Amino acid sequence: MEPRKARVRAHAKINLSLKVGARRGDGFHELRTVFQSIGLHDTLEFEFIPGRGVSIELEDALGIENNLVTRAARLFFEERKARGQLRMKLAKRIPMGGGLGGGSSDAAAVLLALPALTGRDTPLPELMRLGAQLGSDVPFFLVGGTALGIGRGEEIYPLPEALPKPVLVLAPPIHV
Repeated sequence: MEPRKARVRAHAKINLSLKVGARRGDGFHELRTVFQSIGLHDTLEFEFIPGRGVSIELEDALGIENNLVTRAARLFFEERKARGQLRMKLAKRIPMGGGLGGGSSDAAAVLLALPALTGRDTPLPELMRLGAQLGSDVPFFLVGGTALGIGRGEEIYPLPEALPKPVLVLAPPIHV
């Protein structure tokens, strides 16, 4: 069988505003933020072959064990009862730990690509539910653009798009 292939960009984000509130009962802080997608992006390549079992492989230069890319794929396969062999290749350009959401964006790219590749139609509210299990920023990356994030940041309300402007992003070697 011919593999199904896709190539997806996973864009970074900046916070145009961020207010951190009181600690919640779940240990997270209440947030109110305005997210904005930016042009900086990672790239994910996918190759899927339907089958009986489940095999998920990731090729990436960082070799991070149990990273969000493989966690997102495993979660999707489990929740949507998908079967087959999935090979992914991650090309990182978003600096890690800089608050730009690279891992969350990569996880969202996986959740957006897999319904088409596996033939498991998945409505956006279901993808948002899965994304929130992976990380607070993942639901934002499923919609992108400009959006208000509240709660842990996982409750997303799209806002009018900001006018395009050049942005200089500095990422010092400090893990946030």
